[in-house]
Amino acid sequence: MKKFFTILFLLPLLVGCKEEDTLLTERDSIVKYLTSSRRMVAEEDLGSVIEDNPSFYSTFGRFAYRHIVNYYDSERESRPVVEWGDMVQIRFNAFTFTGSEPNISSNLYWSNIPTIIEQVGKKSGNTLDWSSEPLAIRLGTTKILEGLEHTLPGCHEADSVQVYMTSDLAYGKKNIIGTVPKGSMVAWYMKIEKVTK
Repeated sequence: MKKFFTILFLLPLLVGCKEEDTLLTERDSIVKYLTSSRRMVAEEDLGSVIEDNPSFYSTFGRFAYRHIVNYYDSERESRPVVEWGDMVQIRFNAFTFTGSEPNISSNLYWSNIPTIIEQVGKKSGNTLDWSSEPLAIRLGTTKILEGLEHTLPGCHEADSVQVYMTSDLAYGKKNIIGTVPKGSMVAWYMKIEKVTK
């Protein structure tokens, strides 16, 4: 009987350890992709980089990673910056992420870019019910993926942003029917079209 209660006590700890190990593996997969395939450095390592305008990523919360493609654009600082409470309109491609470059043919699960919707619809032979309108998010109010919510503040209007997130900051243990298997990492490639204060 004592063994039974010991097992009941330890079971949640063992399950928690397994989940933590999974998240660490996912984190390592994203970081390896960013540093090896994309040749980026972590923001905190920028001081040790000799080259001008190095490509870098920033880390947010529990394993969300953001790369601003046009970070060194000379006009970027003059555009509105995203802050909590702002209304943000974005165009995006959302991918399941497997540790390699996301692919529209095999990893795309959602988009609101009209040309992409048309391309995917033609390829599949189906009419997609995806909206081609910009996704409007009021930061801090609209229910969105936790990884997006952490990484949007600090972006500017007209930024092209790539966000990679571990499964717990995406859909977690939910199975998004037919599109995102539970426990999947995801990547969102987006353009911030408008920021309204």
